[in-house]
Amino acid sequence: MWKKIFNLKFWLPVLVLGLGAGITFALLKNKPTAHKKPNIQRGTLVEVMEATLSNPQIVIRTHGRVRAAQKVVLSARTGGEVIWISPNLNEGRFFEKDEVLLSIGIRQSQSRLKAPFNGVVQVKNVDLGQYVNPGTQLATLLGSDHAEIVIDLPMGRLDWLPRQLPPEQNIGAVSGGNQYQIPAEVSLAGMNSASVWPVMVKRHLLELTPRGMMVQLIAEAKDPFRLKNLYETQKNENFGSAVVQIRNLGSVKTEIPDKPQFSNIPLFVGAFVDVRIPGRQLENVFKVPAQALRDRDTIWIVSEKLDPDSVTGALELQVRRVQIAHLDQDNVFISKGIKPGERIIISPIKGAANGLKIRIVGNSKKSGKQIIGGNKKKWQGHEGKRKRPEGQGNRPESGTKDSRKKRAEQNEEAHKESQ
Repeated sequence: MWKKIFNLKFWLPVLVLGLGAGITFALLKNKPTAHKKPNIQRGTLVEVMEATLSNPQIVIRTHGRVRAAQKVVLSARTGGEVIWISPNLNEGRFFEKDEVLLSIGIRQSQSRLKAPFNGVVQVKNVDLGQYVNPGTQLATLLGSDHAEIVIDLPMGRLDWLPRQLPPEQNIGAVSGGNQYQIPAEVSLAGMNSASVWPVMVKRHLLELTPRGMMVQLIAEAKDPFRLKNLYETQKNENFGSAVVQIRNLGSVKTEIPDKPQFSNIPLFVGAFVDVRIPGRQLENVFKVPAQALRDRDTIWIVSEKLDPDSVTGALELQVRRVQIAHLDQDNVFISKGIKPGERIIISPIKGAANGLKIRIVGNSKKSGKQIIGGNKKKWQGHEGKRKRPEGQGNRPESGTKDSRKKRAEQNEEAHKESQ
């Protein structure tokens, strides 16, 4: 009995179990407490712009078509045989006012037909030796001093044209109600060219187009075929050449300028053109990109909500309804609903709603000082530049080269001794 009590084999399992229970109790009693980390929502990254008041002048963009300002059909006044035709009486040839274009023989005399204006031959219907009767259409002539552009404008945009201004400015509506003196610009549609023609909007017609119910503005373009500028173009052809030779160390290189300084492209009759008309001036509006407008009359504003756990506060998205003064292809002009200095979100966001957490591009917070240089932002930590280990200074470049040279010489000598 006593032998079993004092036997080590009997007490060894008990001691092991007791020791394990004690260690387990101690570990449970001294276990580390878990601290919950705050749930930080970084928010959606957005691009913004600051709202500023301005008084911009709107630009009306539309299209039109070129037509001749002067067009006549040259007809025979008397019957007879065509005995002489001018070399300029051919399709596409230019002529001057009062220039004789052809002669008709009448009973041992002749009748000469003169050009009524400076122009170009559009159609020729007569030939030498042909007998013509009175009233026979001989040719169709177009004027070359001016051309007209018929501009289509929606009836609702008629109020966008400049209001009547003082006479000294020579811009705006003049007497007559439908008469104007508005400078504008036209360019050939679908062409990547720098050719732009200055035109003057003169009037609008008093009937709408059958299709589309458009108001038709009539603009005037001077020298549409670039005849008066031909001499200047030829004079400066060396400067406006498409290929420029550059001699450098005996080699010849070719370069093509981005935009020609001179252009001989005429304003073709019947061509479709893009039109830019300066409209009236807006007052006290906010100009924002067109992509910042959401659902026709709302925008997204950055709202700062006071956060007790933060010094600056959290940024949230706020949906704001605004009043639009003008809208074009690129920009939106807002008259009401925004305050100066507010930040407008211009980048797209999926699932945008009121109260959405956001972050602004370029406003990321990191430890250290923000360093702005040019268009890039760099961050420098509190420790500054990286330090070298102690005992190592800045080694000069020449010392490094000398040590490498010595090691190379030692390796070469060891190689010779081994041989």
